[in-house]
Amino acid sequence: MELQRILASNTRSAMEQVFNLFGEDAMIVANNRVKGKTEIIVALDLVSEVKAALKKTPEAAIEAHSAAKFGELIDAHIEGTARPDETEISHTDALNDLALGCDFEPLRDSMPAVKMPPVDPLVDIPLDRVSNALNGENYKEAADREYLKAREIVDLVKQELNTMRDEFKMSQHKDSWSGRLAVNDEMGPLVESFNETGMPLGMRESVIEVINQSDSVSDAIAQLTSAIGDEIEHTDLLNNLEGVHIIAGNSGAGKTMMAGRLAKQMAHQYGENTVALISFDDLRIGAWAQAQLIGTQAGVDTFRATSIEVLLQLIGDLSSRKLILIDTSGVNIESHINSLSEALPQAKKHLLLAADASEASAKRQFKGDDVRWDSVMLSRFDSDVHPWAIIYLLLQHSTPISVAAVDPNISDQAISLDGFKLAEQALSRLPMG
Repeated sequence: MELQRILASNTRSAMEQVFNLFGEDAMIVANNRVKGKTEIIVALDLVSEVKAALKKTPEAAIEAHSAAKFGELIDAHIEGTARPDETEISHTDALNDLALGCDFEPLRDSMPAVKMPPVDPLVDIPLDRVSNALNGENYKEAADREYLKAREIVDLVKQELNTMRDEFKMSQHKDSWSGRLAVNDEMGPLVESFNETGMPLGMRESVIEVINQSDSVSDAIAQLTSAIGDEIEHTDLLNNLEGVHIIAGNSGAGKTMMAGRLAKQMAHQYGENTVALISFDDLRIGAWAQAQLIGTQAGVDTFRATSIEVLLQLIGDLSSRKLILIDTSGVNIESHINSLSEALPQAKKHLLLAADASEASAKRQFKGDDVRWDSVMLSRFDSDVHPWAIIYLLLQHSTPISVAAVDPNISDQAISLDGFKLAEQALSRLPMG
C-alpha cells in the first residue's frame, strides 16, 4: 500500500483531484488544513506495479485480481496456506497465492519446484525452534493457536479498514458537522477540539444539536456531561464484589492486572483466605507465570485451569471462598465466554477495554448477540485519554460501566466509574488553545 498527498486551495478542489487521479473508490485516510490549504492523504494499493511485473500472465487472471477484495485476498492466503508437512513449494505458487490469489497453470508448469525446510505456516519459524520454545509442547496445538491469533489480527485489520470506509462515506452525507448545521464563532474551537480528540462521526450530529442550544462553551460542556452521564448505566461493583466473576478482553488490554488488582482490594476487605484467582485456558508462553506473579503480589491463592472440567472442579473445591476471579485468554473471546456461561450460569461476565481503544476495536467485543456483559471495565484511564469510542459504544448498548484503573501497576487501585466521570474525562483537557 502507498500513500499519496494531494494539496489544494479548498476541499472541493482537493476531492476533484482525488477523483480524477485515483477514481471514486479511492480511500482517504486523512484530511487536514496545512498553511491555509487542504491536504488529503489517499491510500493506494500497488495494483499497477503488480500488473507491470506480471505482463506475461493471462489477461483474465489480472482482471480477476483487480476485482478481488482486500479481505478476500487475506482470507484466501490464510485458508490456503500450506500445512507444516507440505515441504515442496514452487515459486509460482508463492507468486499466485501472495500477489494475485489465483491460479496460473502455464506458469506453474514452467517453474521448477524447490525444497524448503518445514516451517510454521503463519510465522515462518522452523519447527525445531518452535518445539524448543514450547518445551516439548505438541506442535499441532501450538500451530492451531498461532493460526487463531493470526485470524484475529486479520479480522481486526479488515474491520479497521471497513470502519475507515464507513467514516468517509458518512462524512460525505452528513453536512451537519461541517456546514449545513453550523455553530457560531464562539463554539467553533469546541467543535474542532472534538474532531481532534477522535469523536466518532456518529456522535457529532447529536453533539452539534446540544451545542446550538447552549449559551456558552462552559454551558455546552455542562449540557454534554449531563446528557452522557444520564444515558450511560452504572453498576457499583466495588461494594458488591462477591461470588464468581469472569474478566475477558483482548490480549494486552490488562485483564490479568485488573483481576489481580481487584483481588488485592477485596482481600484487604474480606481477608486474603477468602479470595482466589484462577487463570483459565491461557496457553500463551509466560501467561501462567505472569498470573502467579500477580497473584503473589495481590496476596491471594492462584490456580490454573486448562479445561472446563478442571475449572468446575476447582470452583467446587473453592466454594467456601467469598470471591473467585477468573482471568481468561485474549484469543477466541466469544467462544470462551459462551462455554463459561453455559458451565457457570451464575457467574458475572465483565469486558475489559482500554480507554484509548479505537471504535472498531471496541465494537468487535459487542458483535456477538449471544454474549451479554454484566459490566464494562476500563484500563489505561489516564488524564490524556479522551474515551469517545467507549462512550459511543456504551450509548448504543445497555451494558453498564463499573470500574477503571489508571496505571498498569497492581498497587494502583481500581476506582468506581459512572457515565458522569466518563464524560468529564472526555471533556477535560480539550485542545482548544
